[in-house]
Amino acid sequence: MYKIDDVVVYKRTVCRVQDRVKSGFTGEDCYILVPYNDDTGSTRMQVPVSNKAGHLRDLITKEELRDLLRNSDKIKTLADKQANMKSQYVTLLKSDSLDDLICIIKTSYQRNKVRRENNKKLAAIDGEYLKKAEDYLFTEMSVATGMSYEECRQYFADELNKLENQ
Repeated sequence: MYKIDDVVVYKRTVCRVQDRVKSGFTGEDCYILVPYNDDTGSTRMQVPVSNKAGHLRDLITKEELRDLLRNSDKIKTLADKQANMKSQYVTLLKSDSLDDLICIIKTSYQRNKVRRENNKKLAAIDGEYLKKAEDYLFTEMSVATGMSYEECRQYFADELNKLENQ
């Protein structure tokens, strides 16, 4: 059970628990969530406390983040199949796993590196899903660690480089 002002992740959005109410539609107890960086409070989500869909989770801790990044070399990249890259990316984005975000980022980095080496234009599909994955991951990292978004981006890149150079 979360308390008011707890920071949680709903689907891929970092949110603050603003209130707990009884739903006028279903009669269920629900959390009222507001996106963490929404200063206006104009976006509000009502999510059942029961979390039957499983999309509500705790924010990653600093320790979990360190473990995730240390083990990111074990996260496989997607098979490079031009015909279904978008559907693979969409499937990963729909999950609630941070591993899946790292998979998207690593796959995009790898595909873009190969394209640059072959003097080819970067694929728009990789850029689109790379941006989404980075936004979700670095926003959660930023809130969890207190670092800025850009510091999180650099920290992530540094950790990947360390693993590649081992």
